[in-house]
Amino acid sequence: MRKAVALYTGGKDSHYAIIKALEKGIVTTCLVIVRAGREDSWMFHTVNIDRAILHAKLMGMPYVTVQVSGAKEIEVEELKHVLETQAVMRTDEVGYLVTGAVASRYQKERVDALAEELGLKHYAPLWGADQGKLFLEEVSTLGFLITAVQAYGLSGELLGKPITPSFAVKLLSRFKRYSISPVGEGGEFETFVISSPMFRGRSIAIRKASMTWNPNTFTGYYVIEDVGILP
Repeated sequence: MRKAVALYTGGKDSHYAIIKALEKGIVTTCLVIVRAGREDSWMFHTVNIDRAILHAKLMGMPYVTVQVSGAKEIEVEELKHVLETQAVMRTDEVGYLVTGAVASRYQKERVDALAEELGLKHYAPLWGADQGKLFLEEVSTLGFLITAVQAYGLSGELLGKPITPSFAVKLLSRFKRYSISPVGEGGEFETFVISSPMFRGRSIAIRKASMTWNPNTFTGYYVIEDVGILP
């Protein structure tokens, strides 16, 4: 068995990457959840990041949380310094660092370098995928909500909305019209997984959330405040 740690956000791409890696015999044994101190981090997802811990519990998987500044370039070095101290990283059994990178060369190049410095191989199973097909694949496998909107052409009505296969097809038309990445790779939107084959038959119910929307900047956020677990 080939073991890995995964950079994990609770969003669809980082979650689906774990599933795709597993299909190739690479088993994620620990999640690395990064809390960035700035919302405009170039590397790390910030909306509802603490809720990723719930996913770790649902998957029965250990996790490590790492606080970084969120400052460009510096945040990756901060992550490396913390990971170097973690026992999970100091074992010959772990050989891979799994991420959900799809098309961002900025992110992939920095994780490539990070993995190498940690003595790991960066495995990004979604890298270079047709983004429209990947979005439909993820929708057919996972249940997820849109938790952030940050692009002209998207609207506040999407916040907190579960993405069904039929709605995903409509969204793809909108993405094409406004030149938006179908997987939100440029930060145009962010997601939170509420059901998955990895959750061992359980799923997440959102009990309480708050929403903000700024029509002038086309940005909005769905902040999860309370959740329940469905058997």
